[in-house]
Amino acid sequence: MEYINGEGFSISHTVTKAPKDDDFELHIHESYELLCVVRGCVSYIVEGHKYKLSEGALMLMRSSETHKLVVEKSTEYERYVLNFSPSLVSKIGLSRELLSPFKEREIGEKNLYLAEEFKYLPPAVYFERAFSDKKSLSENDVIISLLSSLLCEIKRAFDNKEEFTTRKRSVSEKIISYINDNLKNDITIEKIANSLHISKTQVSREFKGAVGTSVYDYVLTKRLILFNKRLGKEKNIQKLSQECGFHDYSSFYRLYKKRFGISPTSSIKNKSN
Repeated sequence: MEYINGEGFSISHTVTKAPKDDDFELHIHESYELLCVVRGCVSYIVEGHKYKLSEGALMLMRSSETHKLVVEKSTEYERYVLNFSPSLVSKIGLSRELLSPFKEREIGEKNLYLAEEFKYLPPAVYFERAFSDKKSLSENDVIISLLSSLLCEIKRAFDNKEEFTTRKRSVSEKIISYINDNLKNDITIEKIANSLHISKTQVSREFKGAVGTSVYDYVLTKRLILFNKRLGKEKNIQKLSQECGFHDYSSFYRLYKKRFGISPTSSIKNKSN
């Protein structure tokens, strides 16, 4: 495994000889993520939408999108992953418009870009150059070169993509939509079932099959990320936790510390530094 780390970003190059589905959990980042598959037989689930990944394909996820890798066949899986703070784009002098492929779309839509959608070079080449450049350039110069080239290519491909085709949403996508629309309210499987006119058993089964986790765990994850995104703007931790759907502060505190390894108070101090 190779890494390039700097302030506001990290780049990794990883090869897994015999990947297993259990090795990859549903997760979500505060940062934006680009994942480039060099080789492997894998799919990616983003907010219940499953994408089949071909070699050279690029996946992009913003901070509000849950995602999970699915191993279709246990063959060698090689990938590059770039995580970066959206504020980094302005900090290094790039236009915020380059972030439109991340922000100006529905969650779980337009996440996949095939190698042939790139006009000049396939995405893997940009990552290969980054790891080659790190031998002679600083981490800051590497990320400027990589982001400026890659984000311009992604923006061009995003603009050239056809508009969303009208398709019937799956049950799991309807459940996800309900959850995201009601994240700050009380959410129960019974309320979801009543809203969609299906049984509670079907809610649990459909969601687990599509997303790879329970409704309960998904809701907690999304609420914790929402809390972290708003932390700093609102200094009253208890009030903010309630606004993000946590009505028992002691339970919220334990969940937060288990998830992030530090207390909410410590997170505020870190954001202030």
